[in-house]
Amino acid sequence: MGQARLNLKGVQALLLDSDQFSRGLIASMLRGFGMDSPIIGQTGADAMSYLNGNGVDLCIMEAQLPDMSGAELIRWLRRPEMDKVRFVPVVVLTSYAQLRLVSAARDGGANIIVRKPVSPQGLFDRITWIARVQRPFIDAGSYSGPDRRFQSVDPPDGIWKREDDAKRGQEAAPRVVNKLAEAIAKGSP
Repeated sequence: MGQARLNLKGVQALLLDSDQFSRGLIASMLRGFGMDSPIIGQTGADAMSYLNGNGVDLCIMEAQLPDMSGAELIRWLRRPEMDKVRFVPVVVLTSYAQLRLVSAARDGGANIIVRKPVSPQGLFDRITWIARVQRPFIDAGSYSGPDRRFQSVDPPDGIWKREDDAKRGQEAAPRVVNKLAEAIAKGSP
């Protein structure tokens, strides 16, 4: 049985990577998925300049940009005043999967961290997973981003004890609604 086909036409991605070869490779993969050509930048300043006036449906960035870390850029992106792009899904790519880099990106608000080199199938799977499994957006002091918990597990005795547990299952936090999420929803079997 074949995999469901998705129409990602019209999905706009921002791609940030300082390496020209990597940018070209990832951009080719995105076009191969049916997306429009991505907006391409090399630095965090490029991203900030573009995102101050424009929106995107997906952001794919290197963990360490020439002028700042990916985590710094993600924290800038997740600020409340960035309402146009605050909830955009962020994929962080890294060749150096050291715990401190992965933790910094996760704690900055990334949706997922992917180790390079990434295959087209691997990148496609991560992008569709982000769109299908939309975690609530959390604003909690120093953290703003998708809920870092990947599953909801009931307590061992089945009794919820915290005051906010009564709200479980209700939509308490915003979810991303953009062309990526819409394309995935339309293509779901």
